[in-house]
Amino acid sequence: MTARIFILIAMLIKQVYNILLAHAADVQRKKPLPDEVADIYDADRYQTFLNFTADKKKLRNKFKIIDLVVECLILFSPIYGYIEELSGKNPYGVFFITYAIMWIIGTITEVWASYEITFDLLEKYGLNKKDKKEFVKDEVLEQGFSLIIMAVLMFVIVYIGEHLAVWTDDFSVGFLKSILICAAIFAVVFVVIVIAQLLSYTLLKKQYIFTPMEEGELKDKINALQAESKKKVKYLYIYNESKKTTTKNAFLLKLFWHREFGIADNFINENAEDELLAVLSHEVGHLKHKKNVKNFISYAFIVVIGIAFVYIVSNPDVCLWINKWIRESFGITTNNYYLMFIVYSYIITPIFFLSGIFKAYVSKCEEYEADREAVKNGYGEALIKTFKTLSNDELVDVNPHPFIEFTEYDHPGMYRRIKAIRDAINKR
Repeated sequence: MTARIFILIAMLIKQVYNILLAHAADVQRKKPLPDEVADIYDADRYQTFLNFTADKKKLRNKFKIIDLVVECLILFSPIYGYIEELSGKNPYGVFFITYAIMWIIGTITEVWASYEITFDLLEKYGLNKKDKKEFVKDEVLEQGFSLIIMAVLMFVIVYIGEHLAVWTDDFSVGFLKSILICAAIFAVVFVVIVIAQLLSYTLLKKQYIFTPMEEGELKDKINALQAESKKKVKYLYIYNESKKTTTKNAFLLKLFWHREFGIADNFINENAEDELLAVLSHEVGHLKHKKNVKNFISYAFIVVIGIAFVYIVSNPDVCLWINKWIRESFGITTNNYYLMFIVYSYIITPIFFLSGIFKAYVSKCEEYEADREAVKNGYGEALIKTFKTLSNDELVDVNPHPFIEFTEYDHPGMYRRIKAIRDAINKR
């Protein structure tokens, strides 16, 4: 089997899996809503939700087909050979030309899809307030951010790939030196992640206007919520969400060096005070979260990846064979790290799929824990009311298919979430 056929099969498997998930979701929506969420929608509004979901599915399917066709055309074209010749067989040139071409193609389809979702779908159902000028600004910022981060990350990968043989004396070093080399590599990756966080924070500040919350009774109540927290949030901002969408949100931003609460202006203006305090009580629950066994199991996965990388550095035969297989399959003589990244991503997909399920499970557990903090502070009923209102306003799928929720959701579905909050209230 050539690498081209391997990639094609992997793409088709992914598409079939997504089709099965979509069918399961359709079947689930035909079932009556459980009592916990039955009052979120009346008959007309629920029909609006079903129509919205159907339109969104059609739009997504359209772009999935476009993406699949484009990917197949590229996959079986001689473009990679042309890129190798154009770059003079320089691995850095090969990567950057490949990445530039793929980024341009991907950006065109991504922005096209985003435009139709924003101005055809969300506009139709009254969920968009963003004008075209704001849309262009956001897309330029987001695509530029993505380009910079991925270019830097992939450059690091290419640099490591090109120098690993030199650093390891043609992979003849022992296990101990392999550990030291890998530790240095992970330190560099960590620095890149920190830079990415900084750029992400900068992007957020460019997309919205953040205004410090005025001193007063509301701010005092918010600060009182975190009185028992060892690490307190000093910065409280209100941001102009209403300029872009009808979505309402309040979040806790945690970076290595900075923590802040962000509250959407439409949340402040359109919801009751106890509803806001309920959501912020939930965020304080995240702030007070202590690492547990589930978290350390997640970290253990990273350790396993590190050990596997150490093993590869000291025993590279399999990777060298795969790299040769890729080159021969595409008729090239220079390592194309973009292609290698795609192939390796599909090879380890089952591992990351299982890891993703566990990470989603841990995340849902932490959401339940944070909800219990709101209940503890006496805001359980307000939190339920808020979730129900926001679900109706934003046309949320309040009773997702259990398998989809288990594998895909990093937050609990609204039915199970409200049921858990109600159980916590009854226990109190």
